Amino acid sequence: MTNSASVLLDPDQIDELRRLLGTVEDWLLHAGEDTLDDLGGFLAGLSWSTASPARLTGALIADLGEHTVLLRQALVRARPDGEAS
Repeated sequence: MTNSASVLLDPDQIDELRRLLGTVEDWLLHAGEDTLDDLGGFLAGLSWSTASPARLTGALIADLGEHTVLLRQALVRARPDGEAS
């Protein structure tokens, strides 16, 4: 059984969260191999899955990008003018 409770956020909060996630995604896309290797080891240590550290890092970066897009879409729907900043 899954819990489908909703969480309400103000459009400004959605926009800030979108901006923060997008910034981290962009930084990771430009990060050096040492940084990405460290992140992969960290994620593996958290037991996110049995995937390789490199795969975990790639999945995290992809998830950040996907959630950034989803938040932007939610923001467009939430704002009366239909605009996202």
